[in-house]
Amino acid sequence: MEIFPLWYGLIVFFVIGACVGSFYNVVVYRMPRGISLINPPSHCPLCKKRIPLYLNLPIVGWLILRGKSACCKQPISPIYPIGEALCGLLGALALFSTNYFVGMTGNVADWASALAMFWLLLGIYPVCAVDFKYKLIPDTISVGGIVAGLLISLFPGGVTPLESLIGAVGAGGGLFLLGWVASKVLKKEAMGFGDVKLLAGYGALMGFTGAIEVLVVAAVLGIVVMLPWGKFHKGDGSGQIPFGPFLAVAAPVIFLWGETLLELYVRFVLGE
Repeated sequence: MEIFPLWYGLIVFFVIGACVGSFYNVVVYRMPRGISLINPPSHCPLCKKRIPLYLNLPIVGWLILRGKSACCKQPISPIYPIGEALCGLLGALALFSTNYFVGMTGNVADWASALAMFWLLLGIYPVCAVDFKYKLIPDTISVGGIVAGLLISLFPGGVTPLESLIGAVGAGGGLFLLGWVASKVLKKEAMGFGDVKLLAGYGALMGFTGAIEVLVVAAVLGIVVMLPWGKFHKGDGSGQIPFGPFLAVAAPVIFLWGETLLELYVRFVLGE
């Protein structure tokens, strides 16, 4: 039974996504610099004056100001509204993809799936933005994913709380152990702890099996991208791409099509 039209839900999810994107802009800027996400409140990065709430609205505030700060009239980077709009689109896509591939019947499990997909898709933005540049993954996303997964598991019909807990501990602990062994063998750091916490969050959202599938798909994506990329950046260190973005991209893919991909693998690769 349809509670409200899909177009209305897409608008709501877009608005919520844009608001989350506004917060993620703060995460992307402040977290690598060691600045609190709470204090000081939103302020002009140039003259440090506090930004009024009505001018801090996602996308709309930048358009009202025509891309210039209200206090010192200096240009405001378009990266802010772009990030907010991107997260808004990802928020709408979360509902649309869940509705199209899972089927929204209005029950609690469907909304839990939509919320999980919302978290997974929007997490791509801060993970990629921070990890590519600073080789860090915000705890807001990694540890937040563990908390979000455990909370969403309380909704009936999806991953149970026990499965969520086992997924977080098993996936995170397993990757940590794998990274530790690889570091000993290679005699250099092979896996960042941010990747471990990020995969633990995916384990909490999708269970242990889903997290392992995310790890496998991310590894395949990494190989496909890194082999040609490395040819152009030999020996200068600039060819290194962090693993977090591959995990972030693989997670929503597995959430939607994990079972289908596993069936195809068993049928065409294992021949069963």
